[in-house]
Amino acid sequence: MFKPAFATLLVASCCPVVADTLAAGSQNDTFIRHDTPVINSAPDTSAIEHISIYANRTARSAQDVLASITVLNRSDILARQANDLPELLAQLPGINMSRDGGRGQNSSVYVRGGNTGHTLVLVDGVRTGSATLGYKPLSMVPLELIERIEVIRGPRAAWYGSDALAGVIAITTRRSSALELHADVGSYGQASADISASQQRQQLTLWASAGVSQADGFNAQPAQDPDSDGYQQQYLKVAADYRTDSGLWSAQADVNSGFNQFDTSFGTEDETDTLSRTYLLGWQQQLSGWQHQAKLSRSLDSDSTFGPDSRSPFVTERDELNYQLATDFASGLGFVGGVNWYQEQVAKSATAYEQTSRINRAAFAGLNYQYNALQLEAAARHDAINYYGAETTWQLAAGYQFANHWQLRASHGTAFKVPSFNQLYFPGFANPDLKPEQSVSDEIALSYRSSDTQLQLAWFDREVTNLIQGVEQAENVLLATVQGIELSLSQQWQQWRSNFSYSWLDTENRSNGLKLERRPENTINWRGSYTAERWSAFITADYQSATYQGADWFTGDAFPAAPAHTVWGAGLSYTISPQLTLRARLANLTDKLYYTSRGYATAGANFSVSVSYILQ
Repeated sequence: MFKPAFATLLVASCCPVVADTLAAGSQNDTFIRHDTPVINSAPDTSAIEHISIYANRTARSAQDVLASITVLNRSDILARQANDLPELLAQLPGINMSRDGGRGQNSSVYVRGGNTGHTLVLVDGVRTGSATLGYKPLSMVPLELIERIEVIRGPRAAWYGSDALAGVIAITTRRSSALELHADVGSYGQASADISASQQRQQLTLWASAGVSQADGFNAQPAQDPDSDGYQQQYLKVAADYRTDSGLWSAQADVNSGFNQFDTSFGTEDETDTLSRTYLLGWQQQLSGWQHQAKLSRSLDSDSTFGPDSRSPFVTERDELNYQLATDFASGLGFVGGVNWYQEQVAKSATAYEQTSRINRAAFAGLNYQYNALQLEAAARHDAINYYGAETTWQLAAGYQFANHWQLRASHGTAFKVPSFNQLYFPGFANPDLKPEQSVSDEIALSYRSSDTQLQLAWFDREVTNLIQGVEQAENVLLATVQGIELSLSQQWQQWRSNFSYSWLDTENRSNGLKLERRPENTINWRGSYTAERWSAFITADYQSATYQGADWFTGDAFPAAPAHTVWGAGLSYTISPQLTLRARLANLTDKLYYTSRGYATAGANFSVSVSYILQ
């Protein structure tokens, strides 16, 4: 059972004035401009301007975005000292994770109760993910290669099309303007090292980042093989910008490869080789008051699961073209529009698929209008998809600043997701008659922003028709509902800072009256920190209530719920010189035994120590 006193204790424990201002603050969302990445590892980000890049496909001040957003820049990522990307995302409002083991093993992300495939993952503005799986696995995305993360909670299909049903996770990779070295070691044989550098010659700027990471891991499924399940990966990114009178031209290439081990009760395959490659060409220019952007990309995702007796390769490719333009028609009236084309293809698979490619053609447009305290937004998109005809999505939002620092906003939008190739064509699971998932969402939010206190209280409601579920065979559920409340509070008091978020979630599969799996009803995340001249310290507490884990497919009997749990952590950072910083972290301080995915273990008490060197 959820205990409100626990939430009160967390809020009040960081600093004396937090409890007195509970009705007057918000989650500390830190924003940076897209073209000026921050590399300073100091934890104080109070001077950084609050900017969103992806919520409306253009850079805008946070108070001008009528959506729930959280942005972490590089200094925030370093300060939190998370082991990997799923662990970092799990600390943010409105996000739950279930993990099938440790770092490198599969993890599922639930943004506001949506399925993993209901969250679109963009990397440098490019759609990512496996066409066979229908989503982007996050466990092998190297956190060391990330400069900035923007999380948009709520539908964004009117801007991005399929997959942005519950939200968008937009990742910007490293473009360091200095030489940076980073290394860490930790429990379970964890070790990593990475380097980033840049070079500028007149109009040409070059960037490069590379790194390696590995861990011995722990036993992912104690009831299966009695072994440790680890991972290993290597990654490289090179990029270039060239400024001319005809605009800014850019090019980059990313390669990320490795393998991870896992436990399974099906067959003998218990390791996976992974490879992802992305190539991107871009251009942007401002002409006569119009801002033009174009991107051409090609990406490859490869997973080969293997064991002593067999090997199952899956390779998918995506080619994509984006073009958009933006302008201000008049004072307070802005426009963004464009076209999007991409082709997904199953280049190799362990079994033959009935269809191996599809093409999506889309056009989108949006308007934003601001007059004194009133702000209005509207966006619409039309997608034409092979084998599915057309989908039109739209979104409306309004905000009103009714008092100093206070704003009330509301939004209403539609979204959809096309079934993956596995759901449609994989033997034994396939259902070629699947319909696209469709949703209608509403949100009402009250927010307060001042120099030292920020608060947001949001209510959201989403109805999903044709939700895809199933174990033996994928099938459309007639209707599923998700509703919830998010409260986030951040406050700075002298050298103390507290970040607190609480989420209440209510989900239901209307075909059987059961909850959706692995979505805890109550979630609390709290982080308290203290910053001195050369050192800083933090403590964290993450709570989840008991969580429904689904039912046996043959008998219909519900599995035992994952027990409620609270996981504590702590960390230190010490700046030896402006160039050199040491960090140390203890996770799961009380060695709590818990799980978020039935049958899978989680890490016990563990530590990590890291060093960062920046040469300006």
